[in-house]
Amino acid sequence: MARQSGVLQVQGTVGGIVFAKDGSVRQKQSSNKSQFNSSASMQRVRENANEFGTAAKAGKLLRDALRKVVSLASDRLMVSRLAQKMKLILNLDEDNDRGGRQILPENLPALVGFDFNAGSAFASTYYGGVVSALDRATGNHTISLGEMNPSRDVAAPQGATHYRVTGAVAAVNFETGTFVATDAATGESPLTNAVRPAEVLQLARPLGAPDDALVVAVGIDFYQSVNGKLYPLNSNAYNALSVVAVG
Repeated sequence: MARQSGVLQVQGTVGGIVFAKDGSVRQKQSSNKSQFNSSASMQRVRENANEFGTAAKAGKLLRDALRKVVSLASDRLMVSRLAQKMKLILNLDEDNDRGGRQILPENLPALVGFDFNAGSAFASTYYGGVVSALDRATGNHTISLGEMNPSRDVAAPQGATHYRVTGAVAAVNFETGTFVATDAATGESPLTNAVRPAEVLQLARPLGAPDDALVVAVGIDFYQSVNGKLYPLNSNAYNALSVVAVG
């Protein structure tokens, strides 16, 4: 490799020649885009790139569909974790060739149990009963919350005085990139020994396409009462949200 000599200080690219900070000089490499698109040796790389792109788009679509509840409970690596989960679901596609595999509704049950906040898993935060019922015919879905004792059945973080359960259902079409969604929540309840009666969250939405995938997420968020006013606790770090059903 050539090296620059003399007092002239040049850094950057001039006329296809790269002048590096350490004084070395080299020719700028030409783009390998053409090689990437056509070379037989890059076939597997192209296939992987296509599928990672598909998985990333699927993850973004689901995040957008559940945006209202995801915004309450997610960690900084959630986007990449969800993309990885979608790639695993993509790998379950046995109908299409590698490089063109898709997110198929019949493979989406693998999403159940995905926590949007890895630092606060829903299953280890909320021990009350949760049962979802999906009705494609009417579009009227429900999330039933069983009777529970908050002080016993909620693993609340220090400083929390109240909690709220949230739920959402999204009808997502991963082929067209469209969705419709709705959400609901309980009122803010105190974290006391007082038994909370069973409650049903009604999730009515406009009817989507018959082949849309239905994804149900349930979460819990925490509050602190100060002078009679409720404040979200610790920037949502302890809030939990999980996919509980797919239909």
